[in-house]
Amino acid sequence: MSSSRPPSRRTARTTASAGLSQGARRKQPWLELFVTVPFEYVEPIAALFQRHGKGGAVIEEAASYSPDEGEPRPTPEEATLRTYLPQSPRYRRSRELLHIGVNLVSQLAGTEPLQEREVRQEEWEEAWKAHFMPLRVGRRIVVTPPWARHEQHGGDLTVEIDPGLAFGTGHHPTTRRVLECMEQRVAQGAHVADIGAGSGILSIAAARLGAGTVVALELDAVAVRAARRNVRANAVGTVVRVHLGTLPHERAAAGAADVVVANISGAVLVALAEPLRDALRPSGVLIGSGILASRREEVEAAFARAHLRLEETHTDGDWVTAVYRKP
Repeated sequence: MSSSRPPSRRTARTTASAGLSQGARRKQPWLELFVTVPFEYVEPIAALFQRHGKGGAVIEEAASYSPDEGEPRPTPEEATLRTYLPQSPRYRRSRELLHIGVNLVSQLAGTEPLQEREVRQEEWEEAWKAHFMPLRVGRRIVVTPPWARHEQHGGDLTVEIDPGLAFGTGHHPTTRRVLECMEQRVAQGAHVADIGAGSGILSIAAARLGAGTVVALELDAVAVRAARRNVRANAVGTVVRVHLGTLPHERAAAGAADVVVANISGAVLVALAEPLRDALRPSGVLIGSGILASRREEVEAAFARAHLRLEETHTDGDWVTAVYRKP
């Protein structure tokens, strides 16, 4: 393996897949819409593109690091997102909604408004699929779409996530940080609970890391279906069970979890502080994320009241990930 640092480059990853048949796509030209935003806005914009874009979304980010040297993957300051619309008779409404959504974000983030250009069919196909790059997290975890191929390193743990539904694809800094924390703490045979499972990415990663059982809870019924598809695609259905709901839940026995992961939000973590504690066995570990830095003290106070001991925190831009232990 080369020991030199690779040059700065742009990597692209999709977070949504096409919703039209191949024949339908060939009948009209496409409109490419794109915007550059701070990295913490990547997943909200990707979700917007998934909802109103018809041709997928591409995330492009600058990268300059060497995983072969054991360097951690840095959090980029910004990323460019692209989505595509076939110029069919009904595309104008979707185009309008995309502009409205991005303009709202631009007012918060101080970014440029949504831009657009017309593209050929061949350009669209290349943009959303052929340029996809698998995402390496930590030392062993690789998040990849079903069609991508990546160079296997010894001990790689592959998590295959279909980016057709943007419920968590590993691009947000909180998701990556939780995966890194899990890599250090999920032991062989561990019982794991994943609260706010989204796409199931954390649950599947737990299974890859050797968990014996994983209970995944999610309130969004559409996300539950997406997570179950991803679990089946990764052949971890004997380990991971995805259920609709949150804590407390009949499928998540109190005091049973060695590790609880909750990549949700600061407000929800505060509301669930005691149920999260109750889900853990004595000496169990909670990895909480999705916490805005402005709510860090509020979360810490709620977990202190729940008698959870703070072990470490990680800050990625405006986001905080915290690791707690139950006495």
